[in-house]
Amino acid sequence: MDAMTRGLIADSNTVKVLTIATEKHPWLPEELSEEYMAQTRIEALMVDTELNRVDALSNILTGDSYNISRFFSSDFDRLLTDVLRKEVFDLIIFESLFTAPYLKTVRHLSDGLAILRTHNVEHRIWEQMAQETEALTKRLYLKHLAERLRGYEVNALKDFDALASISEDDTRHFKSLGCDSPIFLVPFGLDEKELPPPCIGPAQFAFHLGSMDWTPNVQGVQWFVDEVWPLVRRELPEAELQLAGRNFPKEHAFSTPGIRVLGEVENAWTMMRSPAAMVIPLRSGSGMRIKAIEAMAAGRPIVSTSLGMEGIPGTDGEHFFVADDAFSFARRLVELLKNGQKAEEMGAAARSFVWDNFENNGLVSQFLAKLQQTLDL
Repeated sequence: MDAMTRGLIADSNTVKVLTIATEKHPWLPEELSEEYMAQTRIEALMVDTELNRVDALSNILTGDSYNISRFFSSDFDRLLTDVLRKEVFDLIIFESLFTAPYLKTVRHLSDGLAILRTHNVEHRIWEQMAQETEALTKRLYLKHLAERLRGYEVNALKDFDALASISEDDTRHFKSLGCDSPIFLVPFGLDEKELPPPCIGPAQFAFHLGSMDWTPNVQGVQWFVDEVWPLVRRELPEAELQLAGRNFPKEHAFSTPGIRVLGEVENAWTMMRSPAAMVIPLRSGSGMRIKAIEAMAAGRPIVSTSLGMEGIPGTDGEHFFVADDAFSFARRLVELLKNGQKAEEMGAAARSFVWDNFENNGLVSQFLAKLQQTLDL
């Protein structure tokens, strides 16, 4: 979302940002520059999106999608109404499906084009999480949520003037769901001037970076620790894995030899630029892994499941390694840890690939140009 905002500003557009703040994603204006605050005129409103058992049960009875209803706030709707009554917008971008409930208000008060920027095919994530869940009751409930979310997603896609998809894979899925609105590909982009210098070289250890309050990360890391890491340690008894990210449980289940749980790190780029290989063991999810793009930009080699590299059209074996079973994943990681030249060559190729394909200002400018051409903006 920030990348899109910065790209729009760089393309000389006047921008207004409204955002929901949550306990998981708090509003921290002190971390934003005065220039950014002025350019975006950003306003935030705290909304309680925490899971509530009573609300979840009532949604089962009403037929609504609980995943979506948690993000609707009458207070935020009033804030949106106030802004739309004071200003005129040519284009209104809804960042993610969870903002779709506010489309009714926008249609009532604005003639601007309404674009849904999809970060994922949301119902796919819940379908995959259900498949990865062993507990019967929880698996059935996740399947129920996925079905409700799929119904909402299919209907919502038809209500917007166009979609901005984050990956080619997601675009194909939206078309398979019957979406006949124009779909524009706008992947995540990076601004090279804002990034620290790369760290291209051998891989001395492995690391995973991801928030542990997101179920796909929890499932992926647990699979890696249980199935992959023992195979790595069998080949390299001194191998080390560092796990970093928010909300690691205090009593974590990752006290396996060779594993260090760092928890939340002050700066993610500290990990991205470490002399290490990144692992992305995702087995559920959708969209594009921003951390994969960032690690490649930092010159680090990656071993990932095919799902973890979804939306990144690089070449397996040149820009990253893809492996979907435990044995292949371990073999590729061992190769990077043992072969410093291969790790360095892959990191350098990955960085070059990112700057050729994911430069942010160019991506946003291309999106706006195609939008104007297709929809006469």
